[in-house]
Order: sequence, then structure tokens, then C-alpha cells
Amino acid sequence: MKTALILSAILLTSVASAESLTAKDIRERLEVRADIYTLDETGTKIVEGPKRTNYWVPNKETGLIRGQWSSQFGEKKGEEQLLMGFEFKTNDDGTMVAKLTEYSKLEADDGTKKTELSNPIQEKEISIKNFEPITMVAKGIKNKTVVVRYIPSLREIKHPMSVDNLPVAGRGIRISDNKGYLWAEDVDLNGKYIGVTTHRGTLAVSYVPFKGAREMGSVEGNVMSLNVSKDFQIKLTSESSFLPSGVSAKVYAVYNPNKVTHSFNSLGSFDSSKEARIQDRLK
Repeated sequence: MKTALILSAILLTSVASAESLTAKDIRERLEVRADIYTLDETGTKIVEGPKRTNYWVPNKETGLIRGQWSSQFGEKKGEEQLLMGFEFKTNDDGTMVAKLTEYSKLEADDGTKKTELSNPIQEKEISIKNFEPITMVAKGIKNKTVVVRYIPSLREIKHPMSVDNLPVAGRGIRISDNKGYLWAEDVDLNGKYIGVTTHRGTLAVSYVPFKGAREMGSVEGNVMSLNVSKDFQIKLTSESSFLPSGVSAKVYAVYNPNKVTHSFNSLGSFDSSKEARIQDRLK
């Protein structure tokens, strides 16, 4: 009898726990992964993929997962590009809606150095049911069937921990901000202190405090999120994970918007185990 009561109590606790997720909980824990696959003409056999995998989490201010991304298919730059925009929204009642858009043009404004996707060729707005993946068959890629697959999930929230002895290490890092600017792509960095100088300014980061730096964000998996100000965020996305699985950490950083490269496409990267060498690059 006692065993039955204990089991009943556990069951009731589990049910209560399962029903306790609020819209705020979902917004904080939501993560969306996207893969690109090439299929045969029947759409039933995978020929290639995943060509590229990206992960996104909600903006802390808006609770939205929103952005744009592209992938090259042709041999020449700018030829046969997949250009996608997306938005995942959690409503106040906990239901979720996704809006996906495919574009045909990628334009760069040399005056503002900002890239924009334009000329939408298809749009889908979907109510997410049963937490199922969402797919879109690309119209902008000719002579092959290209499918983009978005997979929503809820991640476990972890508290940042000290990782003083680990380097900041990433491969194929992509740096962008919430203003729509792409800073750099395919950057490899490995050091106690790392940084870049781009057309958008100079950024130096570490898992440990250093002169001039402040706690600016956190890192988990392959995404490092930096909150420069209330309305300005920088994101570093690596092809490899920054930290071991299940580990997150605080990130300390310095951002100088005035120290820039002289041209739109130029990049200076630096990493070191010595703080003094990083301080020299920040002068």
C-alpha cells in the first residue's frame, strides 16, 4: 500500500511538472536547428547533406528567433545561392508559429556595409503542431531538389561555470550582429584570449576577466552571444563546439567600434595565451 502511494505521488508530481511550462519558459529554452539537404527528383532519396547546420536561440529582449542565412551551391560566388529568412514566435498561450521566407537576391550596401536579402520568391507561415520539424523546398536552386529542414526543440538551461583553464577555441567561426551585418566567416581561433578587427570594429573575448573587459555574455555549445548594449548584440557561431557538451560559461569582452579595417572584406584576427599581446592589439 505504501509503495502504491509513493508511486502515485511520483506520478502526480511528474504530471504537474509536465504542465508547468509557461510561455516564458518556452521562449527561454527554445532552440531551432536548420539543415540543408539535396534530394533526388522524386524527393524520397537523400543525395547530399546536411550541407550546412545552424543553431539559433531566442533574443533575450524580444523572445523571438529571427534571422537570415545563405548557402552557396554554384561554383562561382553569388551563383546558385540559397537565401533564407525565418522567424519563430512563441505566443502568450505557449503555442508557436513559424514564418519562413526564401529570397532571390543578396544585396550589399557599400555605404553602410550592410547585407540585405530581397525579392521574396516564397513564404510559409505555419502553426507548429506536435513539435514537428518544418521543411521548405527551395525554388531558387535550379536542376536539383534542395530542402531546408528546421527542427525546434527545448534545451536544458545551464548555469554558467568557471572555465578559466580552457582556451576559447572555434573552427569556421561566423561573426554577425543583430543589425544585419556579417563581420567575418570561416575564422579559426584558439587561445586564452581571442579577437578580430573588421569593418565593424575590434572585438576581443576571453573566459577570464582582463583589463578593459566586462562580462558581456555567455557561451554554450557552438554559439557565443554578447550583449554590447540593450539593443546591440554580437553572435559568434562555430562549426565546432566552443566548450565540452553540457558546459556553459561567462564571456568577458572588449568592443571598440572605432578601430576598424580599411575595407569591407578585410579581416585581422588574433589569439594568444598572454593578455599583454591582446592589449597591444586593442591599442
